[in-house]
Amino acid sequence: MNVMRMTRRTAIALVGATVLTPSAWAQQAKVLKLGSIFALSGPNASIGKESLGGAQYAVDMLNKAGGVEIGGDKYKVELVNVDDESKAERSVGGAEKLIGQDNVPVIFTPPSSTTTLAVVPIAEKNKRIAMSFVAAAPSVVGPDYKYSFRSTLTSIMNVSPSIEYLIKQKGAKTIAYLGRNDDWGRAAGKAIADTAGKLGSKVVVEEYFDPGSTDFYGLLTKVRASNPDAVVGAAFTEDGVSMIKQYRELQMKPTFLSIAVIWASPTFIQAASDSLNGVFISTGPTTAASPELEVFKVEFLKATGGPALPFGITAYDNVNMIVEAMKKARTTNPEKVAETLRTLEYKGLLQTYKFDNSNQSQVVININEAEQGKIKVISSLVTQ
Repeated sequence: MNVMRMTRRTAIALVGATVLTPSAWAQQAKVLKLGSIFALSGPNASIGKESLGGAQYAVDMLNKAGGVEIGGDKYKVELVNVDDESKAERSVGGAEKLIGQDNVPVIFTPPSSTTTLAVVPIAEKNKRIAMSFVAAAPSVVGPDYKYSFRSTLTSIMNVSPSIEYLIKQKGAKTIAYLGRNDDWGRAAGKAIADTAGKLGSKVVVEEYFDPGSTDFYGLLTKVRASNPDAVVGAAFTEDGVSMIKQYRELQMKPTFLSIAVIWASPTFIQAASDSLNGVFISTGPTTAASPELEVFKVEFLKATGGPALPFGITAYDNVNMIVEAMKKARTTNPEKVAETLRTLEYKGLLQTYKFDNSNQSQVVININEAEQGKIKVISSLVTQ
């Protein structure tokens, strides 16, 4: 009899165990849709593809671990991306689709500040979280936006230590600036002029170009004529590679510093090749190193077949941070999750994220130097 009872109990246990298998779990779990608007075409495509790869990997790892438990309910996570083609009107349509059709509680915003600023008011109106981890224009977050958060540095955060480094460490008295003609590029230009002025230096050239431009000979010739001590560039991959290659072709000698994080990425380093040697790059924490980050890179490569790139790692951190906020809030309700984010202190792979009263996270800022395909951190600070 005892054997029979044990057999029946074992059978019951086995039946119960089958309920927890991945296939059965997938059928029973609710679905948590997270929205993103990452460009897969147009001038912001390289960052968009990096971001999508990292975000999707985070989702895959969450589901592989059995999904996410929020408020007693089990969720399978799904990432819904819209390619906005790097166009503001497409970003608007994407946000409306993600909210109206997919009913997402959060949207990871586009790489460009201009396209992000087209999305934020729509998210705000519909009480959905807009999480930005690339867009650097200061106006992306602020007291007017309850649901807009940013986990990365702003163009102003990035500029002050960069210009201070050029002036105090490199002795730059005159600076030339070449920036993208978008919200980020223009905000950075203003901050560069303000910071230089406060430190006793001045901007002698301030020029803007259309995103995606590839011909910089005219602008660089104008810069060379002004004979600056340093040149600061604000460009992404598509325009930045052309800018620095033509800078070298013209044999220009002033110290060159980029305030675009993407310049420190493997993609940019490979594309720019030796032209990048000696360039200083101001970044967030993406050039940092840690044992945990190295393990992640190995696992990412094994799982995806490609390297873990800076914006991909940042996207990974952001997906997991949002999920952690939902778990702590015990709900996917955007209003409750936003409240939790404001008090959350989340330790990610790259840094610890902690938001202030305007929904801006503290950020680690690194000044790096490129040499022979390697990026070396020269100085580092945490900005509040």
